[in-house]
Amino acid sequence: MVRIRTALALGAAALLAACATGYGPKTLTGGYTDEKLDDTHYRVKFDGNGNTTQDRVWSFWIYRCAELTKQQGFTHFALQRPGEPLGQAPGRPPMLSAVYRGDGSSGMIKTKGGGYTYVPMYIPSAPITTWHTDAVVAMYREPLPEYVVVLRAQTVLDQLEPYVRSNGATQPVTRKELYQRAATMNRSESNYIFGGEL
Repeated sequence: MVRIRTALALGAAALLAACATGYGPKTLTGGYTDEKLDDTHYRVKFDGNGNTTQDRVWSFWIYRCAELTKQQGFTHFALQRPGEPLGQAPGRPPMLSAVYRGDGSSGMIKTKGGGYTYVPMYIPSAPITTWHTDAVVAMYREPLPEYVVVLRAQTVLDQLEPYVRSNGATQPVTRKELYQRAATMNRSESNYIFGGEL
Protein backbone atom coordinates (compact mmCIF):
# COMPACT_ATOMS: atom_id res chain seq x y z
CA MET A 1 0.00 0.00 0.00
CA VAL A 2 2.84 2.39 0.87
CA ARG A 3 4.51 1.66 -2.49
CA ILE A 4 1.29 2.41 -4.37
CA ARG A 5 0.85 5.73 -2.56
CA THR A 6 4.48 6.65 -3.19
CA ALA A 7 4.16 5.74 -6.87
CA LEU A 8 0.96 7.79 -7.19
CA ALA A 9 2.56 10.77 -5.47
CA LEU A 10 5.63 10.59 -7.71
CA GLY A 11 3.42 10.22 -10.79
CA ALA A 12 1.35 13.26 -9.82
CA ALA A 13 4.52 15.28 -9.19
CA ALA A 14 5.90 14.25 -12.59
CA LEU A 15 2.66 15.30 -14.32
CA LEU A 16 2.69 18.69 -12.60
CA ALA A 17 6.34 19.23 -13.47
CA ALA A 18 5.82 18.29 -17.13
CA CYS A 19 3.43 21.20 -17.75
CA ALA A 20 4.53 24.80 -18.20
CA THR A 21 2.64 27.32 -16.08
CA GLY A 22 -0.54 28.52 -17.78
CA TYR A 23 -2.18 31.91 -17.45
CA GLY A 24 -4.43 32.16 -14.41
CA PRO A 25 -4.50 32.58 -10.64
CA LYS A 26 -1.71 30.78 -8.77
CA THR A 27 -2.07 27.02 -8.33
CA LEU A 28 0.41 24.21 -7.65
CA THR A 29 2.03 24.82 -11.08
CA GLY A 30 2.29 28.63 -10.66
CA GLY A 31 0.31 31.62 -11.86
CA TYR A 32 -0.45 35.18 -10.76
CA THR A 33 -1.31 36.72 -7.39
CA ASP A 34 -2.63 40.24 -6.78
CA GLU A 35 -2.43 42.22 -3.55
CA LYS A 36 -4.32 45.50 -3.19
CA LEU A 37 -2.15 48.18 -1.55
CA ASP A 38 -4.56 51.10 -1.98
CA ASP A 39 -7.16 52.26 -4.52
CA THR A 40 -4.59 52.87 -7.28
CA HIS A 41 -1.77 50.44 -6.44
CA TYR A 42 -1.63 46.65 -6.59
CA ARG A 43 1.30 44.31 -6.17
CA VAL A 44 1.23 41.74 -8.98
CA LYS A 45 3.38 38.61 -8.98
CA PHE A 46 3.67 35.77 -11.44
CA ASP A 47 5.37 32.51 -10.51
CA GLY A 48 6.48 29.96 -13.10
CA ASN A 49 7.42 26.33 -12.56
CA GLY A 50 10.54 24.53 -13.80
CA ASN A 51 9.13 24.14 -17.32
CA THR A 52 8.20 27.81 -17.76
CA THR A 53 10.54 30.15 -19.62
CA GLN A 54 11.52 33.62 -18.47
CA ASP A 55 9.75 35.21 -21.47
CA ARG A 56 6.53 33.28 -20.79
CA VAL A 57 6.52 34.40 -17.16
CA TRP A 58 7.14 38.03 -18.19
CA SER A 59 4.46 38.02 -20.92
CA PHE A 60 1.82 36.49 -18.64
CA TRP A 61 2.76 38.88 -15.82
CA ILE A 62 2.58 42.09 -17.89
CA TYR A 63 -0.71 40.85 -19.38
CA ARG A 64 -2.09 40.43 -15.85
CA CYS A 65 -0.91 43.94 -14.94
CA ALA A 66 -2.87 45.34 -17.89
CA GLU A 67 -5.91 43.13 -17.26
CA LEU A 68 -6.10 44.15 -13.59
CA THR A 69 -5.74 47.82 -14.56
CA LYS A 70 -8.77 47.54 -16.87
CA GLN A 71 -10.75 45.54 -14.29
CA GLN A 72 -10.23 48.33 -11.75
CA GLY A 73 -11.55 50.97 -14.20
CA PHE A 74 -8.20 52.53 -15.19
CA THR A 75 -6.70 53.02 -18.65
CA HIS A 76 -2.93 53.22 -18.05
CA PHE A 77 -0.37 51.82 -15.65
CA ALA A 78 3.24 52.24 -14.58
CA LEU A 79 5.46 49.85 -12.66
CA GLN A 80 7.40 50.34 -9.44
CA ARG A 81 9.74 48.06 -7.54
CA PRO A 82 8.15 46.50 -4.45
CA GLY A 83 9.10 48.46 -1.34
CA GLU A 84 9.40 51.84 -3.07
CA PRO A 85 7.10 54.58 -1.78
CA LEU A 86 3.74 54.53 -3.54
CA GLY A 87 3.03 57.41 -5.92
CA GLN A 88 6.63 57.96 -7.02
CA ALA A 89 7.60 61.49 -7.95
CA PRO A 90 6.80 62.65 -11.51
CA GLY A 91 9.80 62.42 -13.80
CA ARG A 92 11.11 59.28 -12.19
CA PRO A 93 10.91 56.37 -14.63
CA PRO A 94 8.94 53.23 -13.81
CA MET A 95 10.69 49.95 -13.17
CA LEU A 96 12.23 49.14 -16.53
CA SER A 97 14.55 46.29 -15.77
CA ALA A 98 16.04 44.33 -12.92
CA VAL A 99 16.73 40.70 -12.19
CA TYR A 100 16.71 39.74 -8.54
CA ARG A 101 19.11 36.98 -7.60
CA GLY A 102 17.75 33.95 -5.82
CA ASP A 103 21.04 33.24 -4.06
CA GLY A 104 20.29 35.34 -0.99
CA SER A 105 22.35 38.36 -2.08
CA SER A 106 20.69 41.73 -2.25
CA GLY A 107 22.39 42.75 -5.50
CA MET A 108 20.56 43.43 -8.71
CA ILE A 109 21.66 42.72 -12.27
CA LYS A 110 20.56 45.21 -14.95
CA THR A 111 18.80 43.51 -17.86
CA LYS A 112 16.12 44.22 -20.46
CA GLY A 113 13.27 42.70 -18.49
CA GLY A 114 10.84 42.95 -15.64
CA GLY A 115 11.64 42.27 -12.01
CA TYR A 116 12.57 38.61 -11.85
CA THR A 117 13.63 36.26 -9.15
CA TYR A 118 15.76 33.32 -10.24
CA VAL A 119 15.19 30.42 -7.87
CA PRO A 120 17.40 27.36 -8.30
CA MET A 121 15.89 24.23 -6.80
CA TYR A 122 17.74 20.96 -6.60
CA ILE A 123 16.36 17.46 -6.81
CA PRO A 124 18.54 14.37 -7.11
CA SER A 125 20.79 14.80 -10.19
CA ALA A 126 18.70 17.56 -11.83
CA PRO A 127 18.72 21.32 -11.05
CA ILE A 128 15.45 23.10 -11.80
CA THR A 129 15.25 26.81 -12.60
CA THR A 130 12.04 28.72 -11.91
CA TRP A 131 11.27 32.33 -12.87
CA HIS A 132 9.18 34.77 -10.86
CA THR A 133 8.31 38.40 -11.49
CA ASP A 134 6.94 40.95 -9.07
CA ALA A 135 6.13 44.68 -9.20
CA VAL A 136 3.75 47.30 -7.90
CA VAL A 137 1.29 48.46 -10.55
CA ALA A 138 0.38 52.15 -10.30
CA MET A 139 -2.93 52.75 -12.14
CA TYR A 140 -4.00 55.96 -13.90
CA ARG A 141 -6.93 57.51 -15.76
CA GLU A 142 -6.80 60.50 -18.05
CA PRO A 143 -5.72 63.19 -17.61
CA LEU A 144 -2.39 61.43 -17.11
CA PRO A 145 0.29 62.90 -14.85
CA GLU A 146 3.10 64.74 -16.61
CA TYR A 147 6.50 63.13 -17.14
CA VAL A 148 5.53 59.67 -15.99
CA VAL A 149 5.99 56.89 -18.54
CA VAL A 150 2.83 54.79 -18.55
CA LEU A 151 1.60 51.84 -20.57
CA ARG A 152 -1.83 51.86 -22.18
CA ALA A 153 -3.53 48.78 -20.72
CA GLN A 154 -5.73 48.04 -23.75
CA THR A 155 -2.73 48.07 -26.09
CA VAL A 156 -0.87 45.57 -23.89
CA LEU A 157 -3.96 43.33 -23.83
CA ASP A 158 -4.45 43.56 -27.61
CA GLN A 159 -0.80 42.78 -28.35
CA LEU A 160 -0.49 39.80 -25.98
CA GLU A 161 -4.00 38.31 -26.17
CA PRO A 162 -3.18 35.85 -29.00
CA TYR A 163 -0.20 34.54 -27.03
CA VAL A 164 -2.13 34.25 -23.75
CA ARG A 165 -5.23 32.69 -25.36
CA SER A 166 -3.06 30.10 -27.16
CA ASN A 167 -1.38 29.25 -23.82
CA GLY A 168 1.98 30.21 -25.25
CA ALA A 169 1.62 28.29 -28.51
CA THR A 170 2.02 31.42 -30.65
CA GLN A 171 4.95 33.83 -30.67
CA PRO A 172 4.48 36.90 -28.42
CA VAL A 173 5.49 40.38 -29.50
CA THR A 174 8.91 41.35 -28.23
CA ARG A 175 9.20 43.52 -25.14
CA LYS A 176 10.63 46.32 -27.27
CA GLU A 177 7.69 46.17 -29.71
CA LEU A 178 5.19 46.07 -26.86
CA TYR A 179 6.83 49.06 -25.22
CA GLN A 180 6.93 51.06 -28.46
CA ARG A 181 3.22 50.45 -29.05
CA ALA A 182 1.91 50.85 -25.49
CA ALA A 183 4.17 53.42 -23.77
CA THR A 184 3.29 57.08 -23.58
CA MET A 185 4.27 60.12 -21.57
CA ASN A 186 2.19 63.25 -21.03
CA ARG A 187 4.58 66.17 -21.38
CA SER A 188 4.29 69.91 -21.85
CA GLU A 189 7.42 70.24 -23.96
CA SER A 190 6.51 69.24 -27.52
CA ASN A 191 10.11 68.50 -28.53
CA TYR A 192 10.93 66.16 -25.65
CA ILE A 193 11.47 62.53 -26.66
CA PHE A 194 11.70 59.68 -24.18
CA GLY A 195 13.84 56.70 -25.10
CA GLY A 196 14.11 53.43 -23.27
CA GLU A 197 13.25 49.77 -23.17
CA LEU A 198 10.87 47.75 -21.06
